Amino acid sequence: MKKGKFAGLAVMAAAAAAVIALSGPIYTSLDKSGKKNVQEAAAEGRNENEKEKQADIVIIGAGGAGMTAAVEAVQKGATNLVVLEKMPITGGNTVRATGGLNAAETPYQEAEGIEDSVELFVEDTMKGGKDLNDPKLVQVMAEQSADAVTWVNEIGGDLSVVGQFGGASVKRIHRPSDTSAVGPMLVNALNAKLKELDVPVFLETEAVHILLSEEGAVQGVQAVTKGGEPYTISCKAVILATGGFGANSEMVVKYKKDLDGFCTTNHSGATGDGIVMAEELKAGLVDIDQIQTHPTVNPDTTTMYTEGVRGNGAILVNRSGKRFVNELETRDVVSEAILNQEGKTCFMVFDQSVRDSLSAIEKYIGQGIITQADTPEELAEALGVDKDQLKATLEQYAKYQAEGKDTEFGRESMEVPLSMPPYYAGLCAPAVHHTMGGVKIDTTTQVLKEDGSAIPGLFAAGEVVGGVHGANRLGGNAVTDIVVFGRLAGSAAYDYVAANGGFTEKTMKLAEEGDAAQPEVKGNYKDGTYTGTGKGNNGEITVEVVVKDGSVTAIELTDHHETPGIYEAAEKTVTSSIIRTQSTSVDGVSGATNSSKGIKEAVAAALEKAK
Repeated sequence: MKKGKFAGLAVMAAAAAAVIALSGPIYTSLDKSGKKNVQEAAAEGRNENEKEKQADIVIIGAGGAGMTAAVEAVQKGATNLVVLEKMPITGGNTVRATGGLNAAETPYQEAEGIEDSVELFVEDTMKGGKDLNDPKLVQVMAEQSADAVTWVNEIGGDLSVVGQFGGASVKRIHRPSDTSAVGPMLVNALNAKLKELDVPVFLETEAVHILLSEEGAVQGVQAVTKGGEPYTISCKAVILATGGFGANSEMVVKYKKDLDGFCTTNHSGATGDGIVMAEELKAGLVDIDQIQTHPTVNPDTTTMYTEGVRGNGAILVNRSGKRFVNELETRDVVSEAILNQEGKTCFMVFDQSVRDSLSAIEKYIGQGIITQADTPEELAEALGVDKDQLKATLEQYAKYQAEGKDTEFGRESMEVPLSMPPYYAGLCAPAVHHTMGGVKIDTTTQVLKEDGSAIPGLFAAGEVVGGVHGANRLGGNAVTDIVVFGRLAGSAAYDYVAANGGFTEKTMKLAEEGDAAQPEVKGNYKDGTYTGTGKGNNGEITVEVVVKDGSVTAIELTDHHETPGIYEAAEKTVTSSIIRTQSTSVDGVSGATNSSKGIKEAVAAALEKAK
């Protein structure tokens, strides 16, 4: 159960810059004008009205890689660093990560008697990437993976349970102790650390160009606020951490035509901006046409089922009730196998023992996308598949599990026999999940041109980078990637600035907290405090609405189960808009659609009592 309070913070328009508290640092926006949109301002370029600011390091993107880089740079001693984020919340795709962090030779593996090595980690990753990966980058990721686990735990995270994921020879993925999704945990830990270190993160502020000196070294960033006001931030180093382009359907199809029409698991801000900015500087691109689909995504809600469900025992069956693939094969293999089935979909089937082993499953059940039944026959009937066939499939799998050998598909890890009722199933289809290709870097995260020469002062980490994952990313390697290379980028940028004039005092001052949102029109409600309930992304949302002098003046989320790092944008934007307009007919927040709808529905229910 979570409780969130929002009595209305300043809305970004013509008012002063708002400040948002998202269980992290003081988040604000550079926005002050509200006079033109981002595209118009970017097209104008620099002009005499453009505001000038200064920092030593500018990090573009507040996802997992960007926030990790910021923390690492400040821990090393950086004093004048800022983070720019075009979205209204931090977290990027990281907050959606469900699995964990792959690491080799950790104390947690040793405690469980798991024999692993850096060499085996490298071998598995290269094999999964079809040897298209840059072996030097893979070696660095594997070598520093154990330190990544330690670092996350040191900053307040929780990676202490080891599990099995597809493509790994041994149990290697490190997850929270409560087996919940890794993304929200990591983002919350990073937010809290940024707050502790007093790192300014400017939300709804989009970087549009990286500026170079005549000598070709980084000297600044052009950014535009949500309201359209352009800024130039002079700086000595830039870290690109803008993520991939999985939410940019045109860009996806440009590089891989056969993915036309696919849905995506990515948040709406994953549009390839960093790749475009890097290309303007003649940066090299690597594996740009390598785009991964995740095999187990609910096609109706685009909810991604973590691979932990299969890793903990679930199987995949087609519409005839038959297994058709080794469920723990690499994502590309499983995705292709699903696309070859009737309807290009399948069902992920598991039992109560799997549910009990993984708390992340509760989210899917709360969303209403899991079918439950007391027997295999009843489950088959609910799914519309052959009852006898599904029963036979489960019985055969139980035999394989007891014998320790899957002679049909070669699955080696079979945790449970799937014989504990009740039984569960979720509809699955592949969706665009990860773009393996991106900007070319070296092992210190310097961005390289096609000829291999470095762009002085420019570094990159995370999904904006190519070369780490090759033709296919193994589940759990993305979180390793963002932490390992995020830390390297923060460290490299610090070293570069220290060697090129050193650090200056912080000049990017944060705005003071804005006033609460105020009604712009007069409401017509009875004074009092009212409660209402709506359906959010993960279950019911309950709100408390305060009406004073006929108008709504405050809205508080008193009970909900929404995902940290995602729902806060809806809590801020939707509730403040309702207060301003005295109406629930307001726009929702992209990326938090279901949370937005649930809040509006709950407020509307409360206001019915105030008429």
